[in-house]
Amino acid sequence: MRYTILGNTGLRVSVLSFGTMRLPISGANPDFSRSTALIRHAVNQGINFFDVGTFYCHDHCEEAFGLATRDLPHDRFIISGKNSSHQTGSPDWLGQLRNSLSQFGRDSFDIYFIHYLTLQHWESHFLQKGIIDQVLRAKAQGLYRHLGFSSHDTPENVYRLLDTGMFDAVILPFNLLQREHSLTMSYARQKGIGVIVMNPLAGGVLVDAAIYEEVCQTAGWRNLAENALSFVLSHPSVDTVLSGMTSESMIDENVRTVHNRRLTAPQMAQLESSLSLEKSKLFIPCTSCNYCMPCVQGIDIPEIIRIWNKDAVLTSRKISSRDYADLPVTADCCIECNDCVSRCPRGVNIPALMNDASRLFMTGL
Repeated sequence: MRYTILGNTGLRVSVLSFGTMRLPISGANPDFSRSTALIRHAVNQGINFFDVGTFYCHDHCEEAFGLATRDLPHDRFIISGKNSSHQTGSPDWLGQLRNSLSQFGRDSFDIYFIHYLTLQHWESHFLQKGIIDQVLRAKAQGLYRHLGFSSHDTPENVYRLLDTGMFDAVILPFNLLQREHSLTMSYARQKGIGVIVMNPLAGGVLVDAAIYEEVCQTAGWRNLAENALSFVLSHPSVDTVLSGMTSESMIDENVRTVHNRRLTAPQMAQLESSLSLEKSKLFIPCTSCNYCMPCVQGIDIPEIIRIWNKDAVLTSRKISSRDYADLPVTADCCIECNDCVSRCPRGVNIPALMNDASRLFMTGL
């Protein structure tokens, strides 16, 4: 495994990190044996940073991670967690931090993140409501060494968050189809703030995009997933890339990519130009986080967005329409209740998209 220093934190981080949102954990009577095996395999492969959220995996992610790592020595991985209390309006930021440490069986975090932070949340919740006092108190008490945040906010708003001087690292979405934070990451690097990338495969769309086949073949590359990961790793401001790996073989393949692949500037430009502007404008910036679920109508919103994005990038409407027709509940069942919109971190107008998807896949218009 290759390592780098995360911004000015002094933390030695593996350039490939593990996103735990998709660990194989069911909601009822969870079995942690598979997640434990995956986490330990990743550690044995040299991965030392894990993105662990309080409500990932049906609220069992912290428990699973704690069970998998509790007996591992601290020097084998970075202790990292996330606080999402502001998303529910809870005033007990410190309480959530302490509970996470209890789940991990640790006394303090190496780095602690504010989950899905927006500038609006920062100003209205942390500053106006005084929650910032708990953040500072926790640092003074030694409950965390470094503070970071993850965000899907606009580049302009993320710039303002970076300028607060509060943060040592940032987690941002960046991939071949979502490059709006390229300059944001460069700005963070200039300020000594560590840069962590999430969603490098655009919610899985870049695994299947046959539009890149010719580009891959010309350059002698094996598959798009490898190239898409290499594209992100090759950005000069990126310290580490999160990948939601669901099998040992996927971990091993991504580790090989990290060891062997860096793209030159011309290769990166070639990949960027292989997607037409018209197609990229149709792409919906969905991370498949499933926060929009469940739908009261039983619509699988992330799956419909996945089909929409695949149609935007690929050229075969026949395949997309077939996949759409196979869904047990289609987009035309949307009643526009807007519950999903309030839960979407990207602010996607999901009811409007459901209307567009229904029209496109049922009529071709």
